[in-house]
Amino acid sequence: MKLKLWCVVGFSVLMWSCGTTKETVKAPSAIKVGVDLVNVTNDQVKVTVTPPAIGSSVVTYHMAKIIPGTYAIADYGRYISEVKAFDSKGNVLEVTKKDVNSWEIKDAQKLHHITYLVDDTFDSEGASHFTTENSQTIFSPAGTNILANTNFVLNMSGFVGYFSDMIDYPYQLSIRHPETLVASSALVDKNSKNDEDAFYTTRFAELVDSPIMYAAPDMSSFNYDGMEVLLSVYSPINKAITSEAFLPDLKKIIVAQKNYLGEVNDTKKYAVLAYITSMEKEDAKGIGALEHSYSTFGVFKETMKSQDLVDIISHEFFHTLTPLHIHSNEIQYFDFSEPKMSKHLWMYEGITEYFAQHFQVYEGLVDEATFLATMMRKIKISSRFNDQLSFTEMSKNILNSKMQMQYINVYQKGALLGMCLDIIIREQSNGELSLMDVMGELAEMYGPGKAFDDDELIPVFVKLTYPEVGEFIDKHIVKGTPIDYDAYLKKMGITREIMPIADPVVFWKGYKPYVGLDQATGRLVAVDTDNQNAFFNAMGIENGDVLLEMNGIAFDSNNVQKIRMMGYNLEEGAPMTIKIERQGEVMELKGKVVLNYSEGEGYKFTDSSKKALKDAWLKGGVFYKN
Repeated sequence: MKLKLWCVVGFSVLMWSCGTTKETVKAPSAIKVGVDLVNVTNDQVKVTVTPPAIGSSVVTYHMAKIIPGTYAIADYGRYISEVKAFDSKGNVLEVTKKDVNSWEIKDAQKLHHITYLVDDTFDSEGASHFTTENSQTIFSPAGTNILANTNFVLNMSGFVGYFSDMIDYPYQLSIRHPETLVASSALVDKNSKNDEDAFYTTRFAELVDSPIMYAAPDMSSFNYDGMEVLLSVYSPINKAITSEAFLPDLKKIIVAQKNYLGEVNDTKKYAVLAYITSMEKEDAKGIGALEHSYSTFGVFKETMKSQDLVDIISHEFFHTLTPLHIHSNEIQYFDFSEPKMSKHLWMYEGITEYFAQHFQVYEGLVDEATFLATMMRKIKISSRFNDQLSFTEMSKNILNSKMQMQYINVYQKGALLGMCLDIIIREQSNGELSLMDVMGELAEMYGPGKAFDDDELIPVFVKLTYPEVGEFIDKHIVKGTPIDYDAYLKKMGITREIMPIADPVVFWKGYKPYVGLDQATGRLVAVDTDNQNAFFNAMGIENGDVLLEMNGIAFDSNNVQKIRMMGYNLEEGAPMTIKIERQGEVMELKGKVVLNYSEGEGYKFTDSSKKALKDAWLKGGVFYKN
């Protein structure tokens, strides 16, 4: 980019003007927000909001109905109570609740400040008394946590709203907090006090785009290619999960992503906030992360592994390309109360997910077989959804309950759409161009400060590529015609075959479980009567052994899902320690992971005449037409 704006703007912030003007326009005064994390009562936080002078007799205060990146109604107003308005002398002004997310204030020209209490979303995920007719349980990475003196997750949409006609006013945020807790965020603290932080954002959208987590300090960082990366971890149960332990894995993927993106990425600071949930009744249940322009907030299980971090954070980091640099007016001017959705989820989420998988093989983090197995898995999962649905129609109407049922497919079929587009572009250009090249051109054309009309993107995309790309988009993305993935992979010399496929969970081989519950003691035991479980054989686990711990994490016989996750997606050859009890004696078995394999469909490179083109696609090689 020839012009860089640095005010730490975000996905929903996306500055609406990049130029300068001869006229001097007085900037609006800031809306001042005070958040008290010290005096927490009944698990509620008090918020005080002081607006600039208001000239009208009536003003409405709104909480967000929805925020960018979630594609679901949140209704954050349902977590707000005891809204009160005061004049400068402390006299109470009349407040009327208009709907779940808005409050009308009379005599607004006298308004000095409002106060209200905030409940957190983690405690009440699934609780009926916080549900509304159209809203859903708020996805944990978009939620909030209030745990006095221990942890606060501030997705600011859950704490702060906006006054009518003031959504583009700057915000001055002051947060009082226990001295034992420190803030982690992409925002810069403007206050030097140990018990109070001050942050500034250019408007409401930037505030929503900037999550903050307070916890006992567990932060590590590194710098690469002009970018500072922060990793902050809150892990109260599994003490093995620390920022220091996971920083090398984070650095490995961020460095690879920066290399993969090249000049397209100009991010100067990026913060990864990781919350490790216990999955208990009053804790977060939604596993995953939510993208922001300069940070991501992720919720992970205590069984979190390195690959979990890679898969989730790599996807979110690629959002620095789209929608940050490439986005429509629906995102640029996001309506937090009555949202109008863009029809290009195939790009925002689909291409992003494709890049999150492709960069790993392209930069040498995984081998070709692993990447192709991932694509095959996405093909199988996507087949469970409506395979004849228009992706543009789904995207435009994603808030519709029927379309919501199909949303998860943007990470499956959406990634496969990206793969096919990349293959077409590489084939038509004889390996000289890629999908990333096209996205880079779009980022140069638009950028954070310039949006496109929703109907404009596809014609521009096709103009930058080939007629074959336009045909694919019209047939498969717009009209929803099912895709013959084998035909596209064949262009790269790759065919479908029956081959050994790694079972995803080491405690199962095919459909057969190798663990069970001892009915007499209620303890988890190994059930290995046929001696066919390769993982058990490698570790020396015998039939009847009581399973106590795996790499320091206790087995919970009452939580089958946790047991599955402990054995899920392990890396072949990784060091492993299993604590067992055998005939009354506690033992530690040490070894390396050996996976179980079953026969299944997979993809394999078979056509040597396509090797150069395939290598250019999967190995970062350079292919030139003979």
